[in-house]
Amino acid sequence: MRSMRHHLPVLTLALTAAFATVADAQSTPRAERLRFDAERGDWVDLPKPIPGTAQGDFAIAQARFASGEYRKTRKSIKAWIKSYGAESELVPDALLLRAKTEKAQRDYYAAYETLKWVIDEYPGTEVATEAVGEAFNIAEVFLTGVRRKLWGLRILNAEETALDILDQIAARFPDSAIAEEAVRTKADYHFKQGDFSLSEMEYSRFVQMFPESRYRRYTMRRGAEAALAAFAGILFDDAPLIEAQERYRLYVAQYRGAAEVEQIGLILDDIREKRAAKEYDIGTYYERTDHDGAAAFYYRSTMNLWPDTIAAARARSALALLTGEIVSTAAGLTGPTTHR
Repeated sequence: MRSMRHHLPVLTLALTAAFATVADAQSTPRAERLRFDAERGDWVDLPKPIPGTAQGDFAIAQARFASGEYRKTRKSIKAWIKSYGAESELVPDALLLRAKTEKAQRDYYAAYETLKWVIDEYPGTEVATEAVGEAFNIAEVFLTGVRRKLWGLRILNAEETALDILDQIAARFPDSAIAEEAVRTKADYHFKQGDFSLSEMEYSRFVQMFPESRYRRYTMRRGAEAALAAFAGILFDDAPLIEAQERYRLYVAQYRGAAEVEQIGLILDDIREKRAAKEYDIGTYYERTDHDGAAAFYYRSTMNLWPDTIAAARARSALALLTGEIVSTAAGLTGPTTHR
């Protein structure tokens, strides 16, 4: 693995003014040829770019990029890498500049491939850290519906590439702030796409990976919403309802004040109504198919498990018509009552 020198922040204005006039450096105002020296705590002169050297030619490429001359920048960087790529310590900087240029030209996949090279070959450096941020930004762009190029044409959907980028960021930098953004972005994307099961899984993953995150409350709430939205109706499996109920209960336990303001109690009541309706519907199915014993079992189960729901009242009436059994709410229910 290669190591990098410490990079000092340089004014963008300095790049534009100091290097765009390489042939006439004396005409550049001195204040625009400075960089901040963190060790000295002061601004110092930038070295004058000398064409035909690694530093000078790289400075020229930077100036072209700052001026928006992306085609010339890309050509300059290609020539620079050919001339100096085997020995100069500026190689990772040059690759990062190439990636930024490709990105500026909307050649996003080429930019990502270059960024991957920087991240893999120069881990732990400031250049690699910046490359991760650029890769994350490309993933965000891909998730907006921008297509990947193939044979120079934008014909490939890029969403899968974006999700893969986000997964790689989360896996390789699990304790970083950008990993939090990656997992949250992926979860939000699935939620907006209506892929609620996938989004619920990603929100759950986020809570497990980042228990102290500032986004914890947000992801817990959205995870519960996603689980509830995944329930397709009483004719389908109620596992999403059970999951949503548990998630909302955890949310109430951890954020009681916010839960009261957000009226989470009403959502939990609605979930109970849905679960009761599901149980009652099973009873009606068995009654329609002449399985009266099974129907009676599910009617009683509905009343026992969710006694104060609309479905329980319907089950009580259905049971009376089916078996003649009259169950008084004042007298209690058949069997033990469990609130679920």
